[in-house]
Amino acid sequence: MKRVIQYILIVILFSVWGIILTNKESFRESFQSVKRQYIDRPCSEPVQYALGEVDPRFGVSREDLLKYAEEAEYVWEKDFGKNLFKYNPGAEFKINLVFDERQLGTIEADKLEGELGKLEASHNAISKQYDSLSGAYKKRANDYEKDVADYKKELDEYNDDVEYWNKKGGAPEDEYDKLKKKKKELDEEYKNLEKERKALNDLVEKTNNLATKEQQIVNNYNNNLNSYENKFGETREFEKGVFDGLSINIYQFKEAADLRLTLVHEMGHALGMGHAENPESIMYYLMGDQEMENPALTKEDVDALNKICNL
Repeated sequence: MKRVIQYILIVILFSVWGIILTNKESFRESFQSVKRQYIDRPCSEPVQYALGEVDPRFGVSREDLLKYAEEAEYVWEKDFGKNLFKYNPGAEFKINLVFDERQLGTIEADKLEGELGKLEASHNAISKQYDSLSGAYKKRANDYEKDVADYKKELDEYNDDVEYWNKKGGAPEDEYDKLKKKKKELDEEYKNLEKERKALNDLVEKTNNLATKEQQIVNNYNNNLNSYENKFGETREFEKGVFDGLSINIYQFKEAADLRLTLVHEMGHALGMGHAENPESIMYYLMGDQEMENPALTKEDVDALNKICNL
């Protein structure tokens, strides 16, 4: 039944192309020629393609697009030792980069990712600064408490000496001079303690401000992350690219590796392949578990192509 449908489609193609069938014999010869090329010997000739529309808003030159297409070719060809695709500037089959709302969504996603990256960097910097201030405060606060304790001890000793000599009716001149000198030292030490107390309070305020700022960044980050996950967190389908029988139209990609993987998938459709069941396969209908940087065919991909091409 499948072969019958294919024959019918070929007849339709002849009609569309405006081929004039002068007699049954010429029709039979033409039919058999097409049948041998497209049915009996699939993959016997490489699929020839050219570059069509390349919207500049993608930021990809025609030269780069051709390079990515050739890299995508190689993913299919390296396991078979034969050319399955061939670039031909005059080919009717086109690869197009078509800009629409899908790529606008990708741009928005990249912008959100950039904001998340900046917020994360700010959070790390503030956390480091907070830890540094907090550590400095703890050390200075411990030293301050010791100094205060020492001051109180010296002050109590001084007050005891003053009280002792007051009961005696007054201190001798040498003892009076000692008490006077000690009082001056205690006053200076008190001033230093007050200065350190104010510095510690300022440090506490700075630390608390940093903690507040850190929390604001965390809240902002979480809000942006929720927004990103709600819009772009789902596994992306291969609707970013579409093979329509006459061309491959690419509508959406993030970076070069994303574009290349999409081209590999759509080129598989151009070879006559459908979707696979293995999530790691190039021909799986969702994009997520495939190797992005170094895409490779799974056994399921290879078996499917072997079956199609009679290899």
